[in-house]
Amino acid sequence: MLRLRWFTLLNGLLVALATLPCARSQTTGPTNIMTNAIPPTITAAMGDLGGKIFGQPPDPARTRRYYIAIEPELWNYAPLGQDPVCGKPLPPPVLAQPRGGKLRYVQYTDETFSAKLVQAPRLGILGPVLRGVVGDFLSVTMLNRTAQPLSMHPHGVKYDKDSEGSYYLPKPGLGAAVGPGAKFTYVWQLDEASGPLPHEPSSKGWLYHSHTGGDEEAGLGLVGFIIVTDPKRARSDGTPTDVDREEAALFMIFDESGLGAAEKEAAEYAGQPGAPPAKTWTQVQELTETGNRYAINGYIFGNLPGLELNEGERVRWYLFALGSEQDFHTAHWHGLRVIEDGHRRTDNVELLPASMKVADMVADNPGSWLLHCHVAEHMTEGMFARVTVHPKDSKGASRAPEHRYFGLASAQQSLQIKRAEAVLDTTAGNAPSCELHLEGAVTVFDAFSVFTQPIRVQIGATTVLFKPDRRGEATAGGGTWRVKNASQFGVVYGGMMEFEADLKGKDWAAELQKLGLTNGGNVASTLTVPLTLQVGNARHTATAQITCRAK
Repeated sequence: MLRLRWFTLLNGLLVALATLPCARSQTTGPTNIMTNAIPPTITAAMGDLGGKIFGQPPDPARTRRYYIAIEPELWNYAPLGQDPVCGKPLPPPVLAQPRGGKLRYVQYTDETFSAKLVQAPRLGILGPVLRGVVGDFLSVTMLNRTAQPLSMHPHGVKYDKDSEGSYYLPKPGLGAAVGPGAKFTYVWQLDEASGPLPHEPSSKGWLYHSHTGGDEEAGLGLVGFIIVTDPKRARSDGTPTDVDREEAALFMIFDESGLGAAEKEAAEYAGQPGAPPAKTWTQVQELTETGNRYAINGYIFGNLPGLELNEGERVRWYLFALGSEQDFHTAHWHGLRVIEDGHRRTDNVELLPASMKVADMVADNPGSWLLHCHVAEHMTEGMFARVTVHPKDSKGASRAPEHRYFGLASAQQSLQIKRAEAVLDTTAGNAPSCELHLEGAVTVFDAFSVFTQPIRVQIGATTVLFKPDRRGEATAGGGTWRVKNASQFGVVYGGMMEFEADLKGKDWAAELQKLGLTNGGNVASTLTVPLTLQVGNARHTATAQITCRAK
């Protein structure tokens, strides 16, 4: 209930911040400028009527399942508060308004939509990456947690009318306008025409975005992409065999002017006889200029994190652009070269709105390099990021982020254990005790109040229930719990709750011994155990690698 109230309140705030494109603009002349609300094609009361393609359920043996919610968020374009690449101060409009009201595609572990999956930071505002090989089906259950009808419309894949995800007359499909609180399961087929040709790179990237009220919804943040790989050039998990790491870059100008499409259109008739009161065209241009955010993956002025490569890696870049006639971009790498779509060697790739290209590189030049749009105004306004190529060390160790590919089930998790240590005390004889220290992070909804939900930690059959106070601290069963990133008001922002827990006692020692802590009287140096962390009704699971020693 608290989650629903929060989504309702935040969505109301975002509506106040920006005119959401849930209305269709109709213009027949200067005296008839109006918007008509789009009626939902699916409501919460109707239930999920999707899950089929051309009237049949997809082959379960070839179907990849996804659970994605649309949720409001206050997006920060420059979370570092500075330009770490050029070392210059941020422009006054950005300093005055670093955040913008956005809607996001957010992936969950299952149909309960309670445990969010962790997203790779380098994807930024992009939605979850969906992937498969030619011959697969993608089954995507979407839950709309906003106040207006929205959708998911894919490029490149095969779909029937109900899974098109686009609203237009005369007869929109069921998934064209999924209403507030409603669910719909889209089914998309990765047929031969959605995959690469033999002479193309081994995988392709296709955009998906909301298309209920028009392409403006992508500007709210409702955009992601699909990777389709040639099965003849794919590993068993669907990743391309000739690629060591995947990166993605969406070049797009986001509009934070607060002007809706209808208001911009009305400015064209401002001052004409019979026209309703409206801002002048000059006023609209001034507001638009100060509200434009020239972003890569939703970040500006070098704030995009995680573009890290290892020397010698074969890197595939999925490049995209969306937006208006201003969104003509040229992706340029310093110090590195790419092969564009398998046919041209370059260091600069041209992108128009709705462009979807692949660029392959070998990370052969260690150092810190610039990635930017080479359109002069776009770079001046912050459309750049840093790419780091880590040199090989004497042992050939990898320094770039561990998860090299997007959208893999093995990398999808809602709970991360960053440190786990167990100290076994055998001085008590036949009933040893244990001190188990855990540090990690778990997904929560944004602006999570740490004192509103109980926390249950479970290893094997042993559990402990913590009830945190307003500081995010709790004691129970001789153990302690502490939230590390709560504000002074007991609120966690950003969707990730960092924690540390100390679990003590004979029960934990007995449980760890069942899992192999001791063998022949010796304490194992490491122990792998399943761990469950339940935050309210959200159940998170992970495998913890525990470092062990005797006291």
